Amino acid sequence: MFTILSIFTLISAFLYFFGIKTKNQKLLYLHKPLTMLFIISLAVNGAATSWTAFAMWMIIGLIFSLIGDVFLMLQSDRFLYGLVSFLLAHAFYMVAFLQFPSLGEGNYLLLAMLAVIALLFLHRLHKGVLAQGGKRLFFAVTFYILLISSMVWFSFLTFNPWMITAAILFYFSDAALAWDRFVKPLLFRSYIVMSTYFAAQYLFACTVYFH
Repeated sequence: MFTILSIFTLISAFLYFFGIKTKNQKLLYLHKPLTMLFIISLAVNGAATSWTAFAMWMIIGLIFSLIGDVFLMLQSDRFLYGLVSFLLAHAFYMVAFLQFPSLGEGNYLLLAMLAVIALLFLHRLHKGVLAQGGKRLFFAVTFYILLISSMVWFSFLTFNPWMITAAILFYFSDAALAWDRFVKPLLFRSYIVMSTYFAAQYLFACTVYFH
């Protein structure tokens, strides 16, 4: 079943990217959530034989990511709602990491590096964020950057390559999305953002099998 669901995920993601290339809105609206549904199904299948707290929190995080996807797909701008949904998803991912049996001690040099990167990135974004959504959006974006940076750090505490790679890919995807929205448009933005996003979510689902 793992292989079958992985193939379905790959096909759905390919059709989503084909929708980007052909500017086919039906493909985009269908295969963005469908790809996530396959990924969630993959995680649920992995949890079926051994339902653990780790699997439960990971699946809840994936579900909130799907909710965030739906908000960002709506014609009317629901960016803030999508942001909050993904914020909750990252919180649930961190709770999942805390269930990891071999959770190690923190690398505080890494934590300091992530904090510096977060501050520099927020400084670069702040003018665009304030222009588009004012202080309310700026507060939400600031908190989001803090949380996703924490999620990346927590992933390193697990010493699990699947989780670490997934967290870094998610961070990169969100950074590209934020740069495109608040700083300046990126060439091939949709391909960059969604390829790293789907890969990150797929690897998170795989951790239910390989943790």
